[in-house]
Amino acid sequence: MAAGGANNSSSEINVVIIGETGTGKSTFINYLTNLFYNGSLTNLKVAIPTHYLKANMPSIMPQHHEACLEDGTRSKTTKCTKYTFTVEQVHFNFFDTPGINDTGGYLSDNENVDRIFECIQTLQHLTALVLVLNGTQARLTVNIRNVLERFRDRIPDVIYRNIIVVLTNCASHTVNFGSVKLLNHAPVFHMQNSAFSSDAQKWTSQTREILQRDWNISMQTMNDFIKTLITLKPISTESLSAMNDDRNAIRSILHESRLMIMELQHIEDELTALEQASNIYSANVEKYSSINGQPTKSIQASK
Repeated sequence: MAAGGANNSSSEINVVIIGETGTGKSTFINYLTNLFYNGSLTNLKVAIPTHYLKANMPSIMPQHHEACLEDGTRSKTTKCTKYTFTVEQVHFNFFDTPGINDTGGYLSDNENVDRIFECIQTLQHLTALVLVLNGTQARLTVNIRNVLERFRDRIPDVIYRNIIVVLTNCASHTVNFGSVKLLNHAPVFHMQNSAFSSDAQKWTSQTREILQRDWNISMQTMNDFIKTLITLKPISTESLSAMNDDRNAIRSILHESRLMIMELQHIEDELTALEQASNIYSANVEKYSSINGQPTKSIQASK
């Protein structure tokens, strides 16, 4: 690894990776694996198996289960999985999370988002949130927008400031993504997925030349990414727990308020019904008294 000495004040750098299913989160982990273990295009280090490559790094993830290698619309990661790389006694912990916009639907997305928050809360501190997006798309999808809004609601701004964007399937000059400005000027990195997304047996000499160029650029990108991580200040997740406690307290107060409002509405409905019954009774008394020739006296019910 060429990123230089890890001068972060903490011996652990915790990074949580989020993104839609199929955007390249697992490929991102594989590129990091090659950076830390000096992989090459002819000697690929594979921590997470792909459609074309089997895992060959048991020291990183001894038992990795890929749920759906054939189906790009279903998340390969069903729980948060930790990958650790150690450099100069600094542990770089990357947490691969379940993909958003899975074919499991809205309920599946909700469960996956909850798993992501649970993962973050298990950490003493968080160095960065990495948002992996498909750089060939023109804008944020509805699902990612919804997830980001949920993150804004549940994660303190102090944590949200340490977000990094990785745009996959593109280079800086081919990116089609135009919504990065929505992410508060977060650092942006571009990554080509080509080395892990095609069959090496079918590479021609020209293809290899192109892939080697893309590989060199991607490795430099990964190196720059690690350098950026080292400069970030780890943020305590206590603020997240405190925010969740406040949210739960507010929810409890709102629930009690709703119950009080419902009770008041019930009392008001009963008073209205009582008033109507009283008016009907008074009208009937007056009617029948008039028929019998008896004088009547109207009594106005006070409200």
